[in-house]
Amino acid sequence: MEDGDGRTDHIGPPEDPRSSLPADTAAAVDTLVALWTRTARTGTPQLSALQLHALHAVRTAPGLTLGALAGAVGTAPSAASRLCDRLEAAGMIRREPQPTNRRTIRLALTRRGQDALDAVSARRELLLREVLDLMSSDTRGQLLSGLTAFAAASRAAEPDEPRRP
Repeated sequence: MEDGDGRTDHIGPPEDPRSSLPADTAAAVDTLVALWTRTARTGTPQLSALQLHALHAVRTAPGLTLGALAGAVGTAPSAASRLCDRLEAAGMIRREPQPTNRRTIRLALTRRGQDALDAVSARRELLLREVLDLMSSDTRGQLLSGLTAFAAASRAAEPDEPRRP
């Protein structure tokens, strides 16, 4: 309905302010992911996101098998094997046969692999600090609270099934 000033009154319930939340969150996350992945490609050694993910998986679960690594990084076993070939050639992981079952190969992070992860983490922290320094203290606190709550909700969600509204 138009009032005397040419404005249209909104008839019905106001638009749900959460309607754009997923898209707005995705845009913000895209920015964070771009910053996050850039740090892996801009130092020495330069690592792809998949290589970095694999190194993290091996660090988190020492003795991981090749099949378990494929599942952890979301690739086929043959692709995980090629990934391990490259990381082993770069001296970042090593394959260790199990003494009780020589057909089972376990993966271990080398000192060079650990150093690479530490270097990426340090670059990430530096870049995050630079961005966070551009924000007000209140906004930084809100960001941390929001991300902490998001992480908790994500852990509570079923891993294979997205929650329905």
